[in-house]
Amino acid sequence: MISKVREVGLIVLETFFIAGLTILGIIPFSCKVTTEGIEIIGGDYTAPVIEEVNVIDEKTVTMNFSDKINLKNIVVSPSVAGISDSSLHSDTEELSPALAAASGLYGKIDTEFNLSEDGKTITLNLQEETQIGKGYEIFGVVEDRIGNTLTFCIPFTGFNSKFPAMIITEAQIKYGKGTLKGNTIYRGEFVEFLVLEDGNLAGLELFSAADGDAKKYSFPAIEVKRGEVLLVHLRTIGEGCISEEGDDLNLATAPHSKDGVRDLWLESGLAHFNDSSDIILLRNSVNYSIIDGLMYAAEDALEWKSNVAPYAVELAASGIYYSSDISAASSSKGCTPQRSLTRNDLQYVIEKLNQGEDIELPLISDEDSWSVVEVSPGLL
Repeated sequence: MISKVREVGLIVLETFFIAGLTILGIIPFSCKVTTEGIEIIGGDYTAPVIEEVNVIDEKTVTMNFSDKINLKNIVVSPSVAGISDSSLHSDTEELSPALAAASGLYGKIDTEFNLSEDGKTITLNLQEETQIGKGYEIFGVVEDRIGNTLTFCIPFTGFNSKFPAMIITEAQIKYGKGTLKGNTIYRGEFVEFLVLEDGNLAGLELFSAADGDAKKYSFPAIEVKRGEVLLVHLRTIGEGCISEEGDDLNLATAPHSKDGVRDLWLESGLAHFNDSSDIILLRNSVNYSIIDGLMYAAEDALEWKSNVAPYAVELAASGIYYSSDISAASSSKGCTPQRSLTRNDLQYVIEKLNQGEDIELPLISDEDSWSVVEVSPGLL
């Protein structure tokens, strides 16, 4: 009976791994895990699970388990495009392409590990640095306190030690559809950013409180320079919606894109941002710290909705807003597909940049920090 359970466990592992089963919400990556041959002892016994995985730096990763475990085997390998994400399933004794890659068939990183005294935390010390934004996988087997095994495969992204300082400079919260010279055109939601210091965008996230994580935009691993302007478009619809992740910054031709400015697109046709009251946030996905944000509200709004209010508290706690109360939000009155919210102190920031001076962050905002003016994507 036990051998049959183990056989079924192997099949389930491969199937779930390929399907990308996610059982835990782990930032900056998701977790895929299953059990092999677990024999339940007693009605109240719970097999250990992975509770948290943290990428500490370029060479260190920690894994926290819910109960004491013993590490049997572990491999850290780079993700291989077209193989690590393969959907092919092996119906023989050989591993599928995806699991073969995860187990180190196409290369692995030498790794030393330490198990904490309580047996719940594994610290992985990689013998070479991971690359910013590059995909990796941890494939391993641990044993629980009664001898059953937990087999897992967890993807993670190379640590980014060069997060740039950035601020939101313009936000187009309205979507519009119209015609121009007989052609249908779409003007989608976007957010404009100004980079204040050199760095890499990997691990940054853009989302709004009303939309939640389900509609967030995750920045790609792109090197940016001080003074650079970025446009993140939240709706891909119509022609010319091309993400400029390389050196050519003239690829995008859709409305609200700009030549010479890096246009980035979220592959989604869904609506973004509440039309009257919302909070837009730029967040570090590694530690959840808020880098910048914008609060706007209808003039007659008396309080934040329950799903929005916690983010207002975070903005105030981060020093980006002097208050979390909705009265500190800028008015959204007058916003249209051709009129957007624009930062009022932008010229002060630009002068500092041009003079080569440091800009003290955060820039503290209040109800008068943003105004509704004619949309001007890419033009500071």
